[in-house]
Amino acid sequence: MSVQSSDIAAVWRNSPLSSIPPHELLLVSDFDGTLADIVPEPTLATPLPDSLHALRRLVPMLKKVVILSSRTNTELAEHLPIPGAELIGDSGLPPPTPQELEALRVFNAEAAKLLGHTPGAWIEIKPASSAVHFRNAPISGQKVLDIVGPLLHETGLYGGLGRKVIEVHSPNAGKGNALEALFKRLHPGGLVVMGDDENDRSMFRVASRASIPRLCVGVGSAEVPPDLFDHCDLILDGPAEASALLRSLAEWATTGERT
Repeated sequence: MSVQSSDIAAVWRNSPLSSIPPHELLLVSDFDGTLADIVPEPTLATPLPDSLHALRRLVPMLKKVVILSSRTNTELAEHLPIPGAELIGDSGLPPPTPQELEALRVFNAEAAKLLGHTPGAWIEIKPASSAVHFRNAPISGQKVLDIVGPLLHETGLYGGLGRKVIEVHSPNAGKGNALEALFKRLHPGGLVVMGDDENDRSMFRVASRASIPRLCVGVGSAEVPPDLFDHCDLILDGPAEASALLRSLAEWATTGERT
């Protein structure tokens, strides 16, 4: 369901999650578009101050606060100085095999040639993936996908079209697998997941199948298809409303209020 800003605190209070002890709750959130507004230059993105403050309050209260992002671990550490939070970069992808590493190398080299005449398009190389950015390019996402699609097929890599970016990595991998690994390691009694983009889809899908109380939160924008949030319980309007939800969660965890 979608919700108005004034109702966010009530949504949390009425959620089955609000009746469990805070120390059993696992919070997993994306970064860009969820904790921070999307900006033309990714290096300039910063988390909303209220979100950062709420996360710092939540770290000692919850089972675990996890930031699961396609950013690198180094970038996350720079943007999110939150002692005790677990920062998982590169979408939680495992180290690539030699074959996957070679496939990424070939993709990066050839895609750079294919997009060399498209101003504003660039390729970000990460430990286990790559990202084709085109937010500042005069080209549509589908056109970029048409250009690199044959190369993805040739290398056997997956390319997910997101918010002015195509995330490229080995198939059958991503945030959903990372969330399943967190379940196995932490055994939470409740779960909140938050995300805004295509690479969060597998995380929403895994969370929706969990047998524990959960809240899947989509952070909406005009840049994603509506079906991205098919598995979500709640759809918010941008990082500001996500920040309001985190504040409500922090108040609940701190005061010990239960339904």
